[in-house]
Amino acid sequence: MSRPMRFFRRQSLRSWIALAMVCAVLPLLVSSAIGYAVYHQTVVQPFRDVLTRQHDLLISLERIQGDYWTITEAVNAYVLTGELAQRDAFEAARARVEAQFARIEVAVAPENAEQVAVARQEWTRASADAAEVLARPRESLGRSVTDLEQVLAVEREFPVAARQLEAVLDQMRIAGETNHAAALLAFQRLELGALGAILLSLGMMGIGAFIVNRAIVLSADELVAGAERFASGHHEIPVHITVPPELAAVAEAFNTMTRTIQQQREQLADHARRDGLTSLLNRREFDAALGARLGALTAGQPGFALLMGDVDHFKRINDTYGHVEGDRVLRRVAEVLVAEARADDLVFRYGGEEFALILNDAGPAAAAAVAERLRLAIAAAFEAECAEGGAGIAVTLSFGMAFCAAPAAPEALIRVADGALYEAKAGGRNRVVVRAG
Repeated sequence: MSRPMRFFRRQSLRSWIALAMVCAVLPLLVSSAIGYAVYHQTVVQPFRDVLTRQHDLLISLERIQGDYWTITEAVNAYVLTGELAQRDAFEAARARVEAQFARIEVAVAPENAEQVAVARQEWTRASADAAEVLARPRESLGRSVTDLEQVLAVEREFPVAARQLEAVLDQMRIAGETNHAAALLAFQRLELGALGAILLSLGMMGIGAFIVNRAIVLSADELVAGAERFASGHHEIPVHITVPPELAAVAEAFNTMTRTIQQQREQLADHARRDGLTSLLNRREFDAALGARLGALTAGQPGFALLMGDVDHFKRINDTYGHVEGDRVLRRVAEVLVAEARADDLVFRYGGEEFALILNDAGPAAAAAVAERLRLAIAAAFEAECAEGGAGIAVTLSFGMAFCAAPAAPEALIRVADGALYEAKAGGRNRVVVRAG
């Protein structure tokens, strides 16, 4: 497993949720920051600059136009009255106009610079002519028609200069409309950017949802599916979860619990199948196994033998030595039967001091040999106990065997084996009697 995969698998549930939330929220934060920067740079600041510049230029132009009227009035008043104070008014107005033109030339946009230069030229010419008129004594103006024509020319020049200022205003208006169109375009781009940011956010939210679904929802679904399998009795399929570690730990605990419960159920089932004293298969298992063996018996297959055994004089053992010793005898008999029986043979406690064996795939002679070996082994085991302890119980078993080579009813086969057992008891015990099923 690669290092990145190990790193991601070690992350906790909180880490996965935090990662999903970051994936969902981060595009919104980034798009908001970029959108604000773009909006400020392309819309707010240009509009602010344009409005400030236009405001300053308009004020300057208005002041120039006002000073044009002041100069015109000063020239007319000087011509009519000869007051020298009109010269001072002219000089003050001319200084203000010069200052305003200087400010306009600095602040004007490049596309309006030519119009401002033309207006400046008209002003220069008109102010020079006005200064020349104001420089002459009043007496000469009254005697010379030429002087009067010059005064009238000055009066005509200032409206021309004012019209030049109007041209500048028109040019600025056109520039303002252009800037406005550019601002609208910027707004449209901003809207498209916002739409893109929204779509990106939705996509990232989808990725975040996928991460949450992969890390939590699918794992939780697997847990639910495992619980449903467990409830329906399918305990063999474990819950497989790798991420996040918290749910993986829950899944492992669930699997451990499932295995424990399965083992306990198997143990309980096994206990239900076995005799509590001898641990041999019980009567219910005997009935089921005998029925299954008879049902599986077909022509051409080797038969089997049913062997019924009974402890000889068992009541005397209980009466003489007590039930505790009687129980020990039954357990010891069961141990010998299991140890001496063949691997394919089945050993059962039929009830009380009776035992039953199903000797699979054995002919009459082979089955009788097995029964005889079992009888001798039991007698020898208890004789060995007597020899070791110096005192003991001599225990033997009588066996009745029924051989079955064709399908038959279980009850009929049991009656035949029981009849053989009773015959062995009546014939002196500690012997094997064989009958055909």
